[in-house]
Amino acid sequence: MSTEGQHRQALTTLMHSPVRLAVLATLRRVHNASFADLCEALELDSPELSRQLRVLEDAGVVELAKLRGGQGRRVRTFVRLSDEGRARFEEYLGHLRALVGEN
Repeated sequence: MSTEGQHRQALTTLMHSPVRLAVLATLRRVHNASFADLCEALELDSPELSRQLRVLEDAGVVELAKLRGGQGRRVRTFVRLSDEGRARFEEYLGHLRALVGEN
């Protein structure tokens, strides 16, 4: 298989989905983000973001934490890339860059 073919084969559909790619790219730049902030930043409704996060969480790429606090004692959900998820996403980006000729 050619090098280009190897890079193409390495592009997993888990991360190649436009919404999941946007989620991962956003989380890559921060330590964590609130669910509400992700919805707003990515212009997604709650059910759609929940579905996509469930897929990423099941794959071990993101971690969700529910924290109670603030006024009204509401529970807020925070999302972060897991250590494994960060490594897998960086590897994915490397294959993507190589495929488009940026390496």
